[in-house]
Amino acid sequence: MPLADRSMSVVHLNPHAAAGPAPARGPRVWAVASGKGGVGKSLISSSLGLALSRQGKRVVLVDLDLGGANLHTCLGVANPKLTLSNFIDGGQRQISDFIHPIPETKLGLISGADDGLEIANLKHFQKQKILRNLTNIDTDYVILDLGAGTSFNTLDFFLRAERGIVTVVPDPTSIENTYRFLKCVLTRRLREAPEQTRKLVTRVLSMRRDEQQKIRTLAALMTALQQLHPDHARRLQDVFDRQKLHVIVNQVIEPTDTELGSSMVMVCGKYFGQKLDYLGYLNHDRHIIAATRQRRPLMTAYPQSRCAIHLEQMAAALLDQDQRI
Repeated sequence: MPLADRSMSVVHLNPHAAAGPAPARGPRVWAVASGKGGVGKSLISSSLGLALSRQGKRVVLVDLDLGGANLHTCLGVANPKLTLSNFIDGGQRQISDFIHPIPETKLGLISGADDGLEIANLKHFQKQKILRNLTNIDTDYVILDLGAGTSFNTLDFFLRAERGIVTVVPDPTSIENTYRFLKCVLTRRLREAPEQTRKLVTRVLSMRRDEQQKIRTLAALMTALQQLHPDHARRLQDVFDRQKLHVIVNQVIEPTDTELGSSMVMVCGKYFGQKLDYLGYLNHDRHIIAATRQRRPLMTAYPQSRCAIHLEQMAAALLDQDQRI
């Protein structure tokens, strides 16, 4: 997994521009993203939210798939009256004012339905307004349903979460784009390293280029830092460790598809030098299509389906990890 020069250029940016994980006093923030569209992010976001609410947790889902929001459809919400655009343009109103409650659950939705085209290209101050207010929501969990790809908006929303959940399907384009997404996430997080560590990273990269030993992966960068300056290597690793990364393999059909998650864990360790937690896989399931056509959540429409059961188990595993912290 080559480390592109363009990606490494972010070490020169303002280290305070990227938001860090949620403070302990606020809600826990999870983000669901992918390198490619159409891999089931909204299904997974809505299902994890419903599963947590069934465990007695208050949950707010935020549809940040800018310009392509459909989380409301997965939850059976026809026409939310207030959306993310209303919050952005709403002056001093609190973000909690824009939560649409989901009946008979402890779940709420901040929708992006019917937002205008301009929301797909948020201005910096608009993005910062959303980031600042996420942890002001009076709830236990906030789950961000993000758009696909590696735009700076998507990356910065993803980095805001304590847990980042990446969805992939057993398709070469999805796999390739997922690795690219993870590389961009980790590279952009370099902005949060202490200034002296960032300067050292730049110096090490320049030095290795001059010596015809160009560093091509984050793992190689971490190894070089460890050899030259162990203290800075530890500081940089602490920055990466602020967020727990997870992967879910969706739309599994062939038995060999189930091996994709384990392979990705190995590749991320080898090329990125980072731990990726494999949460499990979801089978290709006709109940998902049926629930979507009915405009009902999968967990409600078909609670005994294989995917619903697996998603309940994944939510329980993540909740157990949170409770141990």
